Amino acid sequence: MDGVVGGFEVLEGLLGDLRTASRAPALSAAVGRGGAVAWAGTAADPALADAPTPEHAFRIGSITKPMVAVAVLRLVEEGKAALHDPVGAHLPDAPAADATVAELLSHTSGLPAEPAGPWWERAGGSTWEQIVSSRLPRLAASGTRYHYSNVGYAVLGRLVEVARGRAWHEVLRDEVWAPLGMASTGRVPVGPHVAGYAVHPHEDLVHAEPVPDYLALGPAGEVWSTPSDLVRFGTWLACHDTLGVAGEAVLPRTARQLMTAPRVVVDEPGAAWTGTYGLGVRVRNDVLGHGAPVRTAGHSGSVPGFTSDLRVDLATGDAVAVLGSSTGGFGDGTGLLAAWRRSAGADSSAGAPARGTGSGLAARLVGDWYWGPVAYTLACARGAAGERLVLAGANGGRATEFVPADEPGTWVGVTAGYWHGETLRPVERDGRVVALDVGTFCFTRTPYAPEAEIPGGHDATGWHVL
Repeated sequence: MDGVVGGFEVLEGLLGDLRTASRAPALSAAVGRGGAVAWAGTAADPALADAPTPEHAFRIGSITKPMVAVAVLRLVEEGKAALHDPVGAHLPDAPAADATVAELLSHTSGLPAEPAGPWWERAGGSTWEQIVSSRLPRLAASGTRYHYSNVGYAVLGRLVEVARGRAWHEVLRDEVWAPLGMASTGRVPVGPHVAGYAVHPHEDLVHAEPVPDYLALGPAGEVWSTPSDLVRFGTWLACHDTLGVAGEAVLPRTARQLMTAPRVVVDEPGAAWTGTYGLGVRVRNDVLGHGAPVRTAGHSGSVPGFTSDLRVDLATGDAVAVLGSSTGGFGDGTGLLAAWRRSAGADSSAGAPARGTGSGLAARLVGDWYWGPVAYTLACARGAAGERLVLAGANGGRATEFVPADEPGTWVGVTAGYWHGETLRPVERDGRVVALDVGTFCFTRTPYAPEAEIPGGHDATGWHVL
C-alpha cells in the first residue's frame, strides 16, 4: 500500500486518542481497501494486564445481525423462503407470524425491542419456547414503522435453524464465515479474546461484565470476531471483495445490493434523517469531511462489556471496523474511515465509475448521453460478477448500475437508483445505436438528436434561439 504508510501512523494516533477519550480498557481496529485488510492495530490502557493484539476477538453485539441476514437471504436465493412470505408460513408458532421475512429483516415487524423478563444481554437469553409462551405484544402493525427489535432476529435465527436443520451459528460457520476467510469469528471465541468491562463514569474504576449464553437470542448479538474479519465481511457485503466466484457463491452481488439498499428511515427525535435500514444492514449518509455525505453500509453493536462499529463506503469499498471492551462505548468509526479515505485522496467523487471501453455491444454504448437536455454518462466496469453498465447524471443526478438481463442485448438495473429493476434497451437504426430506452426514458447522443424517435416528437424548427 505505497503512499499510505503515513496514513497508518495517523490511524494509530486516532485509535489511541479515541481510546483515551472514551476511557475504554482496549480498542482494536482494522481498515480495508481493494477487498483486503490493509492495517490492523490496537490501543490499550497501560494498566491492562494483558494488552490485546489484532488477533484478539471481541464480542461484536448486533453486527451479528447482518451475518444472520445473509443466511436468510441464502434461503431466499434457494427458493426455501421469500422476502414477502409471512414468517408464520415457516414458523407457525412465531410471534408476529403475519410479519414478512423482509419486515423482520428491516425491523418493521412491530415486535418489541426486547424479550420478556430481566435484562437478557446481562442475565442470559430466553429459549425459543419461552419467547413463544411470553406472547409478546405488537407495538405497531407490521410494515408501518421502524422499531429496532432483537426479538425479530431471534425469529430469523429460528427460521434459519428450522430450514437448515441445525444451529444458526453452525450454518454461519459453514456458509458464511469459512468461505469469506473469517477464521477468527464464532458464536464463542475460537482463539484469543478480551474481557469486557463497565468503566465508572467518574472514577478510574472498572466492573467486570458477565458473558452469559444468549440461547434463542443469540442471532441478535452473540458472535465474537476481530476487526480484520469484520473488514473482510464488510467489503464483501459492499461488493468490493476480490473473491470472485467464491464470493458470489456465498450470496450473489444482486442480493447483497438488495441488503444494502435503504428500506426504512430510522426516525429518531432530534436527529437528522441520515440513517436508514436495509435488510439486516444499517445504511447511512456519513459526513466524513468537507465534501458531500458518503453512503456507508454496516452495523454497530453493543452488549455489556463490548461495543463495535463496522462501516464501508459503498462507492469506494474503503472499510473500517472498531471494537471496544467497554459497556460505555467509544463513539463510532467515522473518524478512522475519514482518515483512511484521505490517505488515498478520496473525496466526494471517489468511487465514481471509471469510463471503460467494455466489450461487444457494451463498448458501443459507453460515453455521453442526454435525457432531453440533461447530460448523463454511461460507463462500463468489470467486477467479480462480470461486465456491468453504470448510468449516472453528469452533476450527481440519478445513478443506477445495470447488469445483463435475461433478454439478450438488454440490461436490468440492480442498484437502488431511480431505474432499479428497470430495463435498459439499446435502440438501433441502420446498424447504429441511436438511443437508449431506459424504463421508457429516451436517451440520445446529443440533446433531442434528430435521428432518434423522441416520444412526443421534435420541435419542427430544431434547436433554435428565442
